[in-house]
This record gives sequence, structure tokens and C-alpha cells, in this order.
Amino acid sequence: MKNPKGRSLSRLSLALVFVCLLVAGRPFAQDQIQKAKIFEDTYQLITDTDLYGSFFMMEEGKPLPDLRIIGAERMNEKDNLVDFDLIYLSKGQADGLEIGQLFQIIGLEDKVPPYGTVTLRRGRARVIRLEEKVAVARIERSYWPARVGDYLLPFEEGELVVGKDKGYDVMDPNATKRGKVIYIDQDLRTAGSGQWVLINMGRQQCVQIGDELTVFHRAKPNLPREAIGSMIIIDVRGATSTVKVLSCKEAVEPGDEVQMNTSR
Repeated sequence: MKNPKGRSLSRLSLALVFVCLLVAGRPFAQDQIQKAKIFEDTYQLITDTDLYGSFFMMEEGKPLPDLRIIGAERMNEKDNLVDFDLIYLSKGQADGLEIGQLFQIIGLEDKVPPYGTVTLRRGRARVIRLEEKVAVARIERSYWPARVGDYLLPFEEGELVVGKDKGYDVMDPNATKRGKVIYIDQDLRTAGSGQWVLINMGRQQCVQIGDELTVFHRAKPNLPREAIGSMIIIDVRGATSTVKVLSCKEAVEPGDEVQMNTSR
């Protein structure tokens, strides 16, 4: 039988070791907590869905792509084509298509005079079989259902953006680039956090993907504007850009004013 005194000394030694380890580990734990707080300040401002599932403006007068979906394997059973569905394309080997080529599927939506036609990125498809004048492709990623008649563009990989929503309370006093909201999905009419809108600022105004803006609303034309939300540009065209609402305290509406947060 063990000596009770020895057993007590053993327990005391174990307790001291535990306390020492706890004290020694405390700075590490605090460091981990601090890192977690810092991480919460940043997140993916531009996501995969923003890059490949949002809409953009097909500008007035710009020619449409010459590659289209002319049919689908199950087109007699359904209209909406999604992941893994096989689609038939209007060009083939004789036109230079190759097995493995990746295309972005786009569909024409609403006209917005005088800018052009809102175009939705529906997903992407890869060529898996070729004939002389037609090709077979499989939809690899569907953000929105594709349809027979939709167009295809060569797939271009975008860049995800990680950062911090700077909010709409602080703005560079020298920032002067301004525009307005010209389109919100007609099924919604207003937009909130995480949704997309189109603005009338593009390459002509030297804006870039990743630029952050503040959106303002006026209760009446003769009253001061009020900052209601923050946005980030996710696609740039000649005279327009697609922006994502990062945060807002009121719904964003067509006609609301937008302004870049920094001077450039």
C-alpha cells in the first residue's frame, strides 16, 4: 500500500505542473484570441458567385457572341439546364473548338436604355465531344439555370478579393467620382446587403474591380443626401459597373447616388 503522505506529495506536484503549464500557455491563448478578432475584420468581399454568377451590362452596339446553345440532351423533358446536363453547341471541330475548352454561359435579360442589355452569368460548361459542325459540352457549375438559345464566352478566371468593409461613415474628403444606381433586378426593385446592382460608372471614369463606394439616398431632391450603405465593384465595363452591396442601413434604390470612398 502506498504511503498517504507520498500520495499527497504526488498530487501536489501534479497540480504545480498543471499551473505552470497553464500560466506558460496563457500568452499563446491570448494571441490566438487576438488573431481571431483580427480575422473577423476581414472576409471575402468578392466571392466565386460574385465573379461567375452575377450580371453585367452588354453594351449597346456590341456584337453578341457567335457561339450558342442549340440543344440539350434532355431538352424535351425540361427547359432549365443545370449541373451535369449535356448541351449542344453551334460550332464544332471545323470552327476551332477543342475538347477540354471551358466556356461561360450567359443569358440576355433586361434592356436598360441607353446603356445596353443586362446579361446574367449562368454558369460554365466544358467541351467533352466534338463533331465537325457541333460540339457537346457538360455544365460543370450552374449558378442559374441555362436555356437553349443562351450564348457562350471563353471562360476567364477572376480574382477573389479579401478585405474589410470600410463602412459608409468615413470618406476621403477629396473623393469626387460620382454616379448613380441605374439597375436593380426587376424581381427585387430594391437591394440589400449581398445583392448586386449596376451603376453608371465604368472604365470611362477609371474605376476598377475592388474599388469601394458609398451609396447615398435623398428623401427629397431639395434635402441633403444621407449615406446609407457601402459597395464594392465586382465587374467593370465601358460606361457601367456591377457592384455588390456590402452593408446598408436602408434598401438601395434606382437613382441613389454613389461615390468612390477614396480619391484617385
